[in-house]
Parts: sequence; structure tokens; C-alpha cells
Amino acid sequence: MKISASILAADTAFLGKEVLELEKLGIDFIHVDVIDGHYANNFGFSPKTVKDLRRITDLPIEVHLEILNPENYVEIFSEAGADIIIVQFDTCSHPLRILRKIKALGKKAGVALSPCVSFESLRWCLNDVDYLLFMSVEPGFGGQNFETFTIDKIKLAKVQLKEMGFSIPIGVDGGVNLGNINLLREVGVDIVVVGSALFLNENKERFIFQVKGG
Repeated sequence: MKISASILAADTAFLGKEVLELEKLGIDFIHVDVIDGHYANNFGFSPKTVKDLRRITDLPIEVHLEILNPENYVEIFSEAGADIIIVQFDTCSHPLRILRKIKALGKKAGVALSPCVSFESLRWCLNDVDYLLFMSVEPGFGGQNFETFTIDKIKLAKVQLKEMGFSIPIGVDGGVNLGNINLLREVGVDIVVVGSALFLNENKERFIFQVKGG
């Protein structure tokens, strides 16, 4: 299982230092939440954050657009250095158009499904999806509790993906910790996005070791 570190939970006064520390400890991705104050009642990071992180780390950077009208911001985050651009499916007026735009820019296209958005609504877009992210909390804020019904959503999606002949990496974002990591591993989750449970942990090395199956 791979780990994507959600910097929404980081101490931004020491963001670069924390990212470099996590890179040494074996983190696989950096997860950057972009929140506009409209789709979710919070604010996240800007293209400059991505550009600055790109200067100091070779880790893949995934940008999670938790914003309205995401199609207007794909190019600027691509230029800033994002490797993966994830859009919330419920914000996309024309999903195929935005996914193909991301891929045309040479980036991997990800789709995030909020807790109450069904996997079935995505099925006609799967040919253009490189990464499927299940939100296990409502988007916009860190430190929320994991919604346990997400496990059933993932199980159903895994079955349907197999039936349709797709092999798309599955991630989970929200409330991930050592109390639910084994459940996620058992249902075949490939990547966990971890924020508070990682950045607030006094022994990050041990936490990473346990999540990765040590």
C-alpha cells in the first residue's frame, strides 16, 4: 500500500522541511488540496505551493481540485508542476472534456467521488480515468472521522471494475488511520491519503512502516 501525504495537515511554517523529511521516510506522493471557499467552506493551497514543492522534491505531486469550475484551473496547476490532477466528479459539468484536457497536458487524470456520489455515475468515463479516489469524508477539511460505508463502496467498485475489464488504482482520502488501515488493505486499496494521522504523529517513521504493511 502506498501513502500520499496530505499537506493540509502540515505546519505550513515548516512545510518544505516536513515534505523533505517524509520523502526520506518513504512517502510515495504529496497530496495538495486546492479549496476555493465555495465548493467547500475552507481554503487550501495555490499553484505557487505546487511550484515551490516541485523545486525541492522529486516525489509525484497530486493536486486535488476541491473547487467549482475546475476546468478553468487545470492548465495553471499543470504548469506549476503537478503530476496528477484530481477533480471532484460532482463539480464537473463535462467530465470527459476535463479528463481529456488533463491527459492532453501529459498529466494523469484522477476522479474523486464524495461519500454520497455513486461509483455507477462514473462508469462511462472510465476509459479516461487514471486514478479513482474515494472520499471517506466530506471534502474540504482535515481531521474528520472516517465514514465506514466507504468500505462497501470500494468493494462494489472493485467488482464492477473487474467485470468491465478495468485496472485503475484506487485511493482513499479522509480519516485514514491505523484503526482502519487493515480494512482498507483487505478490500484492495492501493493508495491512502493521510493527513492528521501522519503529520501529528510523533513517530512518523513507525506510522509509515505500519501503513505499508510492516
